[in-house]
Amino acid sequence: MILYLIIFLIPVFAYFTGPAENRNKKFLLCYMTALMLFVGLSDMFGGYDRYIYGGVFDRIADGISDGNNYETISGFKHFEVGYSTLSYIIALITENRYIYIFIITALIYFFIYKSFERVMPNYPLAVIIFLGMMFFFTFTYLRQVLAFSIAWYGTRYFIDKKYWKFLIIIAIVTLMHKSGIVFAGLCLIPKKKFSTGTIVVILLICGVIGLSGLAGAVYDTFINVSEIEVRQNYSTEDSSRIAYIVEVAFFTWLILINYNKIEPTRKNLILLNMAWCFCALLLLFMKSSDGGRVAWFFTYGIIYTSTLVCIPNHSQIRQYGKNVLTTFIMVVMLVLYMRIYIAWQQYNNLYPYKTFLTDGVRYPDYSWDRYEYDHNYDMDKFYRPAFRFLK
Repeated sequence: MILYLIIFLIPVFAYFTGPAENRNKKFLLCYMTALMLFVGLSDMFGGYDRYIYGGVFDRIADGISDGNNYETISGFKHFEVGYSTLSYIIALITENRYIYIFIITALIYFFIYKSFERVMPNYPLAVIIFLGMMFFFTFTYLRQVLAFSIAWYGTRYFIDKKYWKFLIIIAIVTLMHKSGIVFAGLCLIPKKKFSTGTIVVILLICGVIGLSGLAGAVYDTFINVSEIEVRQNYSTEDSSRIAYIVEVAFFTWLILINYNKIEPTRKNLILLNMAWCFCALLLLFMKSSDGGRVAWFFTYGIIYTSTLVCIPNHSQIRQYGKNVLTTFIMVVMLVLYMRIYIAWQQYNNLYPYKTFLTDGVRYPDYSWDRYEYDHNYDMDKFYRPAFRFLK
């Protein structure tokens, strides 16, 4: 636990010791690179999904080695064509699942870094909110996390009115994960600041629909999760439902008590309404075991808006102070961060930490014990070559 607390406390320290307008790109680049290395080098952390992605990748790599056409390779059609094609391209470089996961992780953190670097008002605070809400998911849900990180990156094109580029991003995201199609809804949202009453009414309606289970049923039918992607849940449906409601209540309160501080610029309005989409989607899918993940595409708006409202006077950022509200947000993010850590650690999915740079396995390791499909990796992590040209 101490290791993960250190990860969380680094941006906290940077926030309280940094300048008023803390958009230090060196800090953001170094910290995001460190997170990428920490996640990307870890030895099958996060649970069942990593083994699924690793197994499919190994079959694609085997097919290439056997000289098969990509359309006939076993494993190629398990996922959407975009993600399968990306896996195929990586398999042309390496046969090793660990290098594959590392490359996917590097892509994820590259897009997240570029997304933050472009718009976030304060990098350390934005990173803290990211840690509380999204960090642990980057260990295991590789396909959907890659999809939303590309979507976050593509938001810049919508803000800049480069609509053709934005549509290309939506196409790429959807080809990575079907749920990415919801991000196209950003085009339909009015570029306006809705009244407080309107927001409350919309969220209440979403909550009622969510409690009916209708939205979750539609999502499950559309996504049609394949048998190979059986999900490992870390909490019960009831606890997830309560967590969703509490999360929405907190962010709605946070934004609305600071509503007058949000200037109606195009960027602010787009990202503000992304934040409302996040809240609405969490409520709509509160009874779906997987549907809540569709809200991840709009978490970018929550991170930006939550960071923005901590600036007492956004028109004069140099007057930015370390206020009580910001400290409260950090405490809440720490609670969210530790909630996921504790839930996942029931399966030993995060600690003790080990990289794939050393052979052997961790004991105990719930996921390895049940889901490891190739025990040759236990004895030699690089028995499948890291790079084909070294074979």
